[in-house]
Amino acid sequence: MKPLLPSFRTLRTRMTVLYAGLFTIGLIALSIFAQVMIERSARNSATDELATSASVYDRLWQERERSLAGAADVVARDFGFRSAVASNDNGTIESALDSLRTRAGVPHALLVTNEGAVIGDAGEMGSGVTGIVGGLHSDLRDAVVAIGNRVYRIVTAPIMAPNEIGRIVFAVPLDASEMRGLEKLFAIPLTAEILTRTRTGVWSNGQITLPTDMGPAVTNIATPAGPSFAIVRPLAAPNGDAQAALLLRYPMARAMQSYRSIQLGLVAAGLAWLVIIIIGTGRLASGIAKPIAALDDAARRLEQGDRYEVPVESDDEVGRLALSFNRMSLGIKQREQRISHLAFHDGLTDLPNRVFFQQSLDQAVARSRRLHEQVGVLCLDLDGFKSINDTFGHPVGDALLRHVAQLLLQIADGAMVARLGGDEFAIIVPEAGDLGRSRRLAQAIVDIFSEPLQVEDRMIATGTSIGISMYPADGRDATALLKNADLALYRAKQEGRGKFRFFEQSLDEAARKRRQIETDLRVAIHNGQLQLAFQPIVASDGEVIKGFEALLRWPHPERGMIPPVEFIPVAEETGLIIQVGEWVMHEACRVAATWPEHVRVAVNVSPLQFRAQGFGSIVLQALSASGLAPNRLEIEITESVFLEGEMGVLQILHMLRALGVRVALDDFGTGYSSLSYLRSFPFDKIKIDRSFVTNVASDVSAAAIVKAIVDLATALSMETTAEGVEDESQHAQLQAQGCSTLQGYLFSRPIDAKAAAQLLASTRIARAA
Repeated sequence: MKPLLPSFRTLRTRMTVLYAGLFTIGLIALSIFAQVMIERSARNSATDELATSASVYDRLWQERERSLAGAADVVARDFGFRSAVASNDNGTIESALDSLRTRAGVPHALLVTNEGAVIGDAGEMGSGVTGIVGGLHSDLRDAVVAIGNRVYRIVTAPIMAPNEIGRIVFAVPLDASEMRGLEKLFAIPLTAEILTRTRTGVWSNGQITLPTDMGPAVTNIATPAGPSFAIVRPLAAPNGDAQAALLLRYPMARAMQSYRSIQLGLVAAGLAWLVIIIIGTGRLASGIAKPIAALDDAARRLEQGDRYEVPVESDDEVGRLALSFNRMSLGIKQREQRISHLAFHDGLTDLPNRVFFQQSLDQAVARSRRLHEQVGVLCLDLDGFKSINDTFGHPVGDALLRHVAQLLLQIADGAMVARLGGDEFAIIVPEAGDLGRSRRLAQAIVDIFSEPLQVEDRMIATGTSIGISMYPADGRDATALLKNADLALYRAKQEGRGKFRFFEQSLDEAARKRRQIETDLRVAIHNGQLQLAFQPIVASDGEVIKGFEALLRWPHPERGMIPPVEFIPVAEETGLIIQVGEWVMHEACRVAATWPEHVRVAVNVSPLQFRAQGFGSIVLQALSASGLAPNRLEIEITESVFLEGEMGVLQILHMLRALGVRVALDDFGTGYSSLSYLRSFPFDKIKIDRSFVTNVASDVSAAAIVKAIVDLATALSMETTAEGVEDESQHAQLQAQGCSTLQGYLFSRPIDAKAAAQLLASTRIARAA
């Protein structure tokens, strides 16, 4: 299994790298911030110094212009020089100009007359100086012109005699030597360069190119030597449109030199801080990673199901976390044990539950198969447990189940006892070398439970029924054994309860047949395959039809007519009888509504249907939908409806009587307390069971019983109907004893609704042979 966390060494390394990385990122961010502030400070300083230098340059330029113009004015006002100019004395003019050039310290001093003549050394300007001077405004004495690849500063002084007859011109080339001289005048190491306007309209000197619309502010420019702070001063041209500009730049590297020590200090401090951080975080990570790694190891062991505690070595947050983990580990282990116990044990009795029982039975079967031994499975439940719950309440019922569980553990003598659910228990009985143990144990349980049990100061009468299956005779696996034991239990309860039965193959066949009937019955209900037959109930003379009993029939499409004795019990077991009974009630009322008004219809009602919620509403709906008068409907019930208490049954009976519906007690004389039921409720009719009618003509005792029943009914103002009349001798005896109505094959077999209508239309009944 992969660990939840990496190893201690890896975790410590990761934490060290993490913390060191975080501090390094913070240090880098701080360094970047400091660098930005340093550069901003350097820029501000360079900007201020450049602006100051530009102001100095402006003053120097003006002072130079005034100095040159003043020297030229002195010569221009000299009478002798004016006379020489007026008389075209070139020798005197050139001598004066040479002396003036030397005094002014300029390379070129010359005279340009009004006629355009040039006297003196014009250098590379040549005769082009004439046009330059001529283009100057009368009040402009200083200008910068670009001639070829060279740039000159032109300073002039007019010669007046008294009108202007010419101009003295100083031509100063703004070359590298001039720029170096200018650089020496500044307080900072600036670089001065001359830029000329190109044909494309930009300033350029071949290496640096700048737009001509740059303002007077300091800006950053890129140069071959690196980035620089720079300011550009356009130089006045003769016609007002500058042909050249002065570039003053301050290399950024020089501006940053004064901050190098600060930057180096920051780097050194950052490295020292990083080393301290790495060492400190390493120690911190070691202190945190070790207990965390221990917690991880403990968590992995806990995940694998091992109980493990982490040693608590400190009282800090990590120590408290370890203590909490230990408590959690203990709690998880206890809860797992509790959950595991609950998953395999019953919460009420603490016996093994169905899951545990199934697993144990699988193991017992496997062991018996390996050792060629037998093992028995006992399934048992309590007789009448539902009535105990209803009578004493569920707390007493639960106490009874716990008491039963303890009794079974004592009786089972080491065999596994489990509660499968409700009041159903199961026992696994190994029979290694003790054949017959399952039978003896079942008999012992039946004997003990045949006596009342004392539960919470109450004596509760109950019993138990037991079904037994044996390995390998009754099944080769746990599922088959449990199912067959349950079938045997079902048979034991059918045969009267309070006994045990072993599984037989016929039980399985019967169970499969019941399941098939249930499946087919559901289909029959859904597809409307069920039908009603009607058997006449005639007056004692055998001539007049008083009514019909509605009898349910099931013509199966494949198996033919299925007797009610086969499918009615299945319908009652599965609860389908409620749905079937509702259909029978509606259909019988619908058919009877077409008969003459004196003819009644009798409908048998199952005890389960009778006690079902809403039975009275079903009767009322059937009468309302069909339009049948309530006194023409007769409900037939058996005394078994009273088995689970008379109170609720009597309420339903009185409700039916209030509607006007007649009530008959069917199969009278076959139960144990029929007379008490007659006292509890005044029935309209008593139906004498066919078991008495069959021998009424040949058996004196049977005739006496029938006579007693008729006399009893007459005394209670009740009618009587004898069922199963099949011959004339029975008819004569019953008529002689005063039986009100008769029913049987002597008069008619059950017939369909159409035949019943035809029979009613005839004047008399044609008796069977």
